Amino acid sequence: MEDKELADLRNSVRTIDKELAALFEKRLALSRSIAQCKIKAEIPVFDGKREEKNIEEVSRLIEDMSARPDFVRWYQMLMDISKKVQKKNDRRAAGHRKENHIFQR
Repeated sequence: MEDKELADLRNSVRTIDKELAALFEKRLALSRSIAQCKIKAEIPVFDGKREEKNIEEVSRLIEDMSARPDFVRWYQMLMDISKKVQKKNDRRAAGHRKENHIFQR
């Protein structure tokens, strides 16, 4: 009976993991679109105040206070990945990297 319970729990986790993977892909697609909007509006990719506000607001959704620090770390990694995706899609950043590379020689 315990083996079945363990298998059921693992299957439930796998279902959530599949949902997370799909949501991750959707989030990255939105990050690419956000990058394009930022390019058109000439807005920088990184906005520290906005990022802090997002972390604060979203972490409040976690009711289990003991889980919040882990969630904040996970969410920060997710935001870092989103910024990386946005920077890859930002031609201004690509040009800036080239210029920096030239001056580093």
